[in-house]
Amino acid sequence: MKTIRLFPTVVMVIGVVFACGGLVTAGAGIYINDFVGDKLAAQQITTPDDASIPNTPVTDIATALSMADIIQHHAAESGQGLSYAQMGRFALPDGAPAGTNNADEALKDANGKPVANAARNTQLTAAGLVTSLSLSAMAFGASYGVMALGLGFLVLGIIITGFGYALLGLITPDLAARFGIQPVSQ
Repeated sequence: MKTIRLFPTVVMVIGVVFACGGLVTAGAGIYINDFVGDKLAAQQITTPDDASIPNTPVTDIATALSMADIIQHHAAESGQGLSYAQMGRFALPDGAPAGTNNADEALKDANGKPVANAARNTQLTAAGLVTSLSLSAMAFGASYGVMALGLGFLVLGIIITGFGYALLGLITPDLAARFGIQPVSQ
C-alpha cells in the first residue's frame, strides 16, 4: 500500500515545486518591472511638446518608446536623413551634415586642426539614447512575460497538486470517504 501512495505523493510534490517556482518567477518579473521603472524615473526624462505623448515623465513602455521616436525624428532632421555611418568624421566649411573623412577638405579650427562633425556626433548620441530607451521598453515587456509565465506555473502547480491529491483519495479509504468517492479496492 505504501508503494501505491508514493506516486500521488510524488505528483503532489512536483505540483508544489511548480507552484513555488511560479511564485518566484512572478516575483522576479515584478522586481524587474520595478527596477527598470525606478531607473527610468531617476533620469527625470520628460517627453517634449512634439512627442506622440507630450510633456509626460518617461516611466513606462509607451513613454519610453515615444521619447525614443522623437529623439530619432529630431536626429534625422538635424542630419538631413543621413545616418551616423553615412556621415564623415569632420565638418565641411559649408556646414553640410554629410561632412568628410578627408582632413584636408575639413573645416579647420584656429589651430589648423579639423573640426569634428557635430551632426555626426548628434547622430551617435541619438543612437545611444534611442537604444537605451528601446531596451528599457523591451525590459518592461519581458518583465510582463515573466510575470505571466510565473502565474502560469503557479496555476499549473496547483492543478498538479490537486491531481495528486485526487489520486491519493482514490487509493486511501479515509480520504475518499471525506469526498464521497469510492477508493480503489485494496
